[in-house]
Amino acid sequence: MTRPLRIAYGRIFHEANAYSPVLTTSADFERMHWIGGAELDRASTLGGTELKSFMPHAELTGFRQACRLAGGVTAVPLESSLAVPSGPLTRESFEEILARLLDRLEAAMPVDGVYLALHGSMQVAGLAEAPEAMILRRVRAILGDAAKLAVSYDLHANLSAGLVDPVDVLVAYRTNPHWDLAPTGFRAGRRLVRALRGEIAPVHAWRKLPMVLGGGTTIDFLSPMRGFFRSMRRLERRPGAVSASLFMVHPYTSAEKLGWATHVSTDGDRALAERLADELAERAWALKDVPPPDMRTPSEAIREVRSSAWRRLGPVTFVDVDDVVGAGAPGGNTHVLAALAAEAPDLVAFVPLHDPAAVDATWAAPLGARRRLVLTGTPGYGMPGVTVEATVSARATTDFGRAVRLDVGKLRVVVTDRSPLPIHPSFWSALGLAARDADVIVQKNFFHYRLFYATTSFRHLPVVSDGATSLVRVKERARAAFGERPAWAAGAPSTP
Repeated sequence: MTRPLRIAYGRIFHEANAYSPVLTTSADFERMHWIGGAELDRASTLGGTELKSFMPHAELTGFRQACRLAGGVTAVPLESSLAVPSGPLTRESFEEILARLLDRLEAAMPVDGVYLALHGSMQVAGLAEAPEAMILRRVRAILGDAAKLAVSYDLHANLSAGLVDPVDVLVAYRTNPHWDLAPTGFRAGRRLVRALRGEIAPVHAWRKLPMVLGGGTTIDFLSPMRGFFRSMRRLERRPGAVSASLFMVHPYTSAEKLGWATHVSTDGDRALAERLADELAERAWALKDVPPPDMRTPSEAIREVRSSAWRRLGPVTFVDVDDVVGAGAPGGNTHVLAALAAEAPDLVAFVPLHDPAAVDATWAAPLGARRRLVLTGTPGYGMPGVTVEATVSARATTDFGRAVRLDVGKLRVVVTDRSPLPIHPSFWSALGLAARDADVIVQKNFFHYRLFYATTSFRHLPVVSDGATSLVRVKERARAAFGERPAWAAGAPSTP
């Protein structure tokens, strides 16, 4: 008869941008997602909502389903915390978040195992090691060597020894945009239960690659990544293979040894794991010369909208690649706004902007009031001011704080007092705007918005604007790390 198991589960999840002027605090987690105990237990069921306003079923729900289907497993909730990507965490906030998870784990002991949903590109001000490495080390110290530890990471984790060595089971997202959070948690849970029951004995091999960019758009269902992820699934079906993962790295941290990585786990066969890790690394390395999409200046993108037939099918999306809130930028870059205001009075354009000063100046104004404003974006971001004569047309309290809609001719600017992430069209509808009515929608997100605009916007233009997620900065850093040649053309795969 199979012995009943007790497995604890939790999350500490944040993606940091070292170039953002806005540090992340405990309050950012409290506003977004920070639950534990019985509340987490309810939220991580199929009838619950795990990540409110974002995704009903994520990693922890998937993990719970793996435990339920395995039978004979008691899942013990710890803490789950997540904040919108932004600047590094303060040390005080990180210690508080980690302490709460560890306190619950101490109280839950003894357990047979722990599953944690982590990002892999967190950063903490003043902390010399990877925060996830500290989390795993502290959890392992409580568990001891007999219990097993499973972890899942974001596809953009920056893999290092501290993120691999303490764990028994390791898996990553397989989609970009990331829709497979629950399946990822399910895979981690299933492998953890099998390992605890002696059905598999996972061993690891991984490779760090001297490349930061490559893979084209890096979207999983588009070439060339579509073929790569298919090959990874085929690899997992080989005899003796347990899991295969690719990490395309979040390039906006100041972590050392930044770069893509591959990871393979096999059932007790280390030699096989090493061979498969090499094979997967070579396939990833072959993508190093596939460049990102062509970038436009704001002026070039505006001209393309005017001449493009795509505009008749729906709004054209401007992806503000240098100010991506989904990658930790603050969302207060004014360069695209300035170009639209000056050069595109004929276009209906929706623009989100982090600008607490503008919110303060207009929050109490009567709807319909006219105000002359200088929009400067995020404090400390060094953006040029954009002077506008605006009508205060709507206001709302949203997931991104207070939001005010300012109409400047055909331009619709939604200013917020927290970093805006208009992934879903409801960001606009909360302020009386319908996404379908726009000629241009500015996104502060690389990929995830496409899930919700799939039937609305069919043309996506990457636009550069000199902000915290500038790829120019990434390339300059890659040259410093890997030599004068660009990162995707420097050397060959290496062992960790």
